[in-house]
Amino acid sequence: MVTTLRPIAEDPETARTLTRKAIFARNESEEESGRFLSAIERDVTSGTAMGVLRSRGEEADGIALWSPPSAIGLTVEVLYLVDGRQTADAYREFYSEIASAFGPVALAPGLLVGLAPAEEERVMRELGFARFTRSEMRFPPDTASPAVAPSAGLRTVRGDDEAELVRLHALAYRESLDRYLFLADLDPVRDAELQIRDIVTGRWGEFLPWASFVLETNGRLESATLVVRAPYGALIADVMTDPESQGRGLGRAVLGSTVRALREREETVIALNVTDGNSRAFRLYQRLGFVRSLGPSHGWYSTERIQVPVGRD
Repeated sequence: MVTTLRPIAEDPETARTLTRKAIFARNESEEESGRFLSAIERDVTSGTAMGVLRSRGEEADGIALWSPPSAIGLTVEVLYLVDGRQTADAYREFYSEIASAFGPVALAPGLLVGLAPAEEERVMRELGFARFTRSEMRFPPDTASPAVAPSAGLRTVRGDDEAELVRLHALAYRESLDRYLFLADLDPVRDAELQIRDIVTGRWGEFLPWASFVLETNGRLESATLVVRAPYGALIADVMTDPESQGRGLGRAVLGSTVRALREREETVIALNVTDGNSRAFRLYQRLGFVRSLGPSHGWYSTERIQVPVGRD
C-alpha cells in the first residue's frame, strides 16, 4: 500500500495523540517527558509545528516533527510509527520519504520505538548517522558554593562585550558537535553572532547578566558563562573557553562565580546541559559539584552533513 505524507495542521488532534505516544514511549523521567511534550503540544495546537503525518490508506500510522530547517538540513525532534508498523524497513522508508520531500535530515532523535537498540543502531548507521548523547546536570541545593580564586580580569558581562563574546564563541565551538545542535548559519562567525544574540535578547529566557561572568585579559575574553531564566529555573546556556587558554582554571573561575552569584540570589535550580563525549567539560562540571539530573538521552547526527573530529576531548 502506498504511503502519503500530509501536514500535521490538517489533523492536529491525531498529531497530538501520536506525539504523546512517541514521547511517553521513550520511558524517560516524568520531568523530562513533560517538559518536551509541553513545548511540542503548544506548537501543534498553535499550528506552528513543522512536520507530517504519515498514512497508509485512511489512518495515520506515523508522525515526524522537526525544527525550522537550517543550512545543514532538518533537525527531526519526533519520529514515531504506530504499533504494528515499527519495523526497521518502515523506519528506513520514513526517513527516506522525509528526505525526498523536505530535504536531508541532519539531526535525528534517538529511540526508534519498537526496535531493539542494536537494530536501531544498524538502521541509523545504514542511513549515514552516528550516535551522540546529552545530559542535563544540576548543582544540588545542599552543596556548598564552589570556591573561586580572586582574579583581576573576572567580572560580570557587560553590554559592550558582545563582539568579544561572538569571537570567543566561534573559537570555542569551531570543532564541536555542539555547534551544529543549534546551528543558524554555516559561517562560524555569523553563526556565533546569531547564537549570542539569541541568548542576550531572551530567546531562551530572560538573560541574567548579573549571573553571567567573563574572564578578560588585555581586552580579550578568554572564558565566559551566559545564564538565562528557563521555566524551571536558572539555565547556564553557555560555558566557553578559548581553546588556547584551556587548562588554566578559567572555566572553573567563571562557572564557579556564576554558581555563587545565583546562590546569593537564592536560586534553587541551577542547570546546564552537556554533550557526552565532551569529557573536558564534563569533568569540570563534576569537580564543581554538578550532578546528572536528566538523561543521558541519545540522538543521531548525519556524518555527511556534520563533520566533527573523531575522539575530540
